[in-house]
Amino acid sequence: MMKTLKLCAAVAAATMITMPVFGADYPSKPIKLIVTAGPGGGEDTEARAIAPFVEKYLKTQITIENQGGAGGKIAFEKFQGAAPDGYTLITYTFPKSIIIEHQGKTGFKTKDFTPIFAWSESSQILIVNAESPWKTFPEFLKAAKAKPLSGGLSGRGSTTHLMGLIALEALNIDKVNWVPYPGSSGSVAALAGKHLDFTMSLATSAVPLIRAGKLRPLLLFSENRDPNLPDVSVPKEFGYKMNFVPTLRGVEAPPNTPAEIIKVLEDAFRKASKEQGFIDIAKKRKMVLIDVGAQEFAKAVDNAYPNIAKYRAILKK
Repeated sequence: MMKTLKLCAAVAAATMITMPVFGADYPSKPIKLIVTAGPGGGEDTEARAIAPFVEKYLKTQITIENQGGAGGKIAFEKFQGAAPDGYTLITYTFPKSIIIEHQGKTGFKTKDFTPIFAWSESSQILIVNAESPWKTFPEFLKAAKAKPLSGGLSGRGSTTHLMGLIALEALNIDKVNWVPYPGSSGSVAALAGKHLDFTMSLATSAVPLIRAGKLRPLLLFSENRDPNLPDVSVPKEFGYKMNFVPTLRGVEAPPNTPAEIIKVLEDAFRKASKEQGFIDIAKKRKMVLIDVGAQEFAKAVDNAYPNIAKYRAILKK
């Protein structure tokens, strides 16, 4: 009996020694990071800014792959079925994926994705060309109520699309001729080229051209002024009350990605976001840095569904 017990113990010990720890060798090859917009926009710029610092901690290459089209819907649907092995990740302006879900039938569910980490947040901003006759928000509002103006959006189903519709309703503007672009870089460039009357975009996407004197910011859609844009007014200063769409920039893994892999990625992205080189880039772009880990990011996803559902009707416009 004693010999049998010793034999069983030896077998068990050997099994424990040889049994592989899932994800222990992760990552062992390059990681693909999908950007749901074209090159040059805010999503793309931030992904390329943080990627080198993440590579430092993961000790592997991160390849950026732009997959624009349908506001990101095509990329999200492909991502839904990606292997949950940590080698395919996605970054986008959250919660645009949930906005797209509320617009109609999709082949993906944001709640199925596995949140990892979010490093920045931003508010939407209303901007005009620097040579525009509207130097203040009241002047712009008077013109927008007099006749339909052409406004740029970074894609149907984007966070700017939703904020634009909310703003129109709150400001009692009857109509705007919206012109969608694949990404924020397109709408901002079109405005700089005087092809639009105004555009809405994430504040970070407009900063370079604002600083270059080509664009003029008129209103920031936020409860409080942005410390990076202290001279830009917010709606409540003009007596308007409206809901705002908080936006995050972060990274997620496919559905059912193991917790061990998520932990490795969360640690790497968190450390990368604290690198001085990345912080310097963030300051230059006027990014508002945050530290939102996997669990907190997951809560943000849960909270976004009912909040955005309130606007299902106007999202179908």
